Amino acid sequence: KIYNMLIEEVKEALPDIKIIILAPFVLKGSGTEMYYDEFRAEVQKRAECAKRVAEKHNLYFVELQSKFDEASADGDTVYWATDGVHPSAAGHQLIKEALMDVIKKI
Repeated sequence: KIYNMLIEEVKEALPDIKIIILAPFVLKGSGTEMYYDEFRAEVQKRAECAKRVAEKHNLYFVELQSKFDEASADGDTVYWATDGVHPSAAGHQLIKEALMDVIKKI
């Protein structure tokens, strides 16, 4: 509800603005490992909500979970996000690349 209100307000003030919504992601890490399944389920719910908001407002949307899952398929999640939530420099690079793919389309 708050995202919708915020986007409506911004688009009203800046009708030509381009907005990109990034989906949340989670990996196994020092901060998530003990309850990873619960974290994963909750993050997925929020990613689906973010996607619905993007679709409702015809905004660009960048899904990140699959990108991080693919990047860490070898099991080295710490390289991408030490605590499983906050991206490392490499994780930020992965996000940047996904974001740049959308920016190039704009």
